[in-house]
Amino acid sequence: MQAPVRRTPVLIAGAGVAGALTALELAHHGVPSLVVERARKRSRQADLLLISGRGLELLRRLGLADRVRAGGLAPGSAAEIIWGPALDRPPVLVWRLPSPSELRGEYAAAADGSAPIEPYVLISGPELIARLRRALRECPAVDLRTGWTLVDAADRPDHATATVIEAESGRHHLIEADYLVGCDGAQSTVRRCAGFAMEPFNPADPQFTVYFASAGVARRRDGPFAWITAGATVIAGHDGDRCVAQLPVGPGDEAVTDHADLVRRRLGLSAEPSEIQAVVQRDTVPAVARAYGMGRIFLAGQAAHPTDSPGDDVDTCIGDAVGLGWRLAAAVHGWAGAHLLHGYTRERRGRAVADRIRASRALATRGRFRRLVEEGADQQRLEAALRANEPRLDLAGTDPVALAGTPGHRLPAFRLDGGDQLFDRLGPQFTLVDLTGRQSGRPLVTAARKRGIPVRHLPAGGPAVPDRWPGRLLLVRPDQQVAWCSSGATLADLDDVLDDATGARERIHENT
Repeated sequence: MQAPVRRTPVLIAGAGVAGALTALELAHHGVPSLVVERARKRSRQADLLLISGRGLELLRRLGLADRVRAGGLAPGSAAEIIWGPALDRPPVLVWRLPSPSELRGEYAAAADGSAPIEPYVLISGPELIARLRRALRECPAVDLRTGWTLVDAADRPDHATATVIEAESGRHHLIEADYLVGCDGAQSTVRRCAGFAMEPFNPADPQFTVYFASAGVARRRDGPFAWITAGATVIAGHDGDRCVAQLPVGPGDEAVTDHADLVRRRLGLSAEPSEIQAVVQRDTVPAVARAYGMGRIFLAGQAAHPTDSPGDDVDTCIGDAVGLGWRLAAAVHGWAGAHLLHGYTRERRGRAVADRIRASRALATRGRFRRLVEEGADQQRLEAALRANEPRLDLAGTDPVALAGTPGHRLPAFRLDGGDQLFDRLGPQFTLVDLTGRQSGRPLVTAARKRGIPVRHLPAGGPAVPDRWPGRLLLVRPDQQVAWCSSGATLADLDDVLDDATGARERIHENT
């Protein structure tokens, strides 16, 4: 049965991390959206995700940082990354991650503004998505429909169309939207229907992801850990006795049906896990879309950069949602220049490509480690190989100190005279941070408002201003990236500044 045509400013396919946050970012700017999500129940696949300090800063803008942190592991919990031939043999190397509580104090003491104002959080994927969907349901600007599956999409000259099937009734809905955003995962229907071309980065690395219960594995360490062995990676200690094992699929493994025995052998366990809860076989080819937008259809999250380990790029998914959301809102409100949406592909694709390069290096390190174990290398040789190519996690996620506050990069952080974080005083749209002491930026704010560009004027200062602050006037984008800065002595051509910031000219600063 065909239902009447529905119309919405923005249709979002998928209510995972990227889809939920794109909708909430749009709502932050006063733009309503319709979100359709195929799944109706919470996933039981409790992958552990790490959201960096920078990712939490972006969530904090939307009032979500405390909500997400409340669903994560305890702030005082320190995780470990362990390398060893097997769980029944001594570790070769143990990297302890400082706890969020430890980092909060360290970040507060940093004087150069490069440290994030939030420490990282570890949270299970289903818990994160449940909390984001709760925020969607509470948001009056978002219409969330679960059990609705997008099956077709097309770009038109002045809108996009999609066909969606409602699982419960079987009804077909035709939806017309000013913009369509595909956040529907690695096997994206939106991407396929719109014909987005992909750039592969590595061959598929097939693997079984086995979700199982084992007190013996989960309680081997005092807190959460990831143990990388020659034949598998196991993540445990984060959800009671529940564990996650990632097992590369070798020759002949495709036909394996006894996954409990495979886990036992790969991890070096003396007994099989007590319960296998789920098994997922993944063979996604890591790739990045050559363009993130075609006409009025855009991609974000795993739809734009599929991987074989979906939790590895949660920060990139958050950045996609924010970077696309504020640009789409500008387009809907009518102040986006012709090139503003093009800047989304340049910026976010660069970040995804960097992710793929890092993932390739990490995969090569694991391959070398596995070969050395198979050759019978001793503990000293294994440790030396790992230290020569140390794969580290970026817990902060911020720019290097030398880039902080320069155009295309994150604004440095500091506390204002009253004690508030500068980031908490930024407006939802553009903000002109004015450190001149005489409000020299007011002409720029006036010129922006005459053009319908929303800009908050924020005179600021105080003893906590970082020594490396790059200028006295900084025009900050909604995503806390600096669009323009000046010493404040004389203002540049105001229209040129605003044209660059809003994409009226093709000169959008890149930030990866």
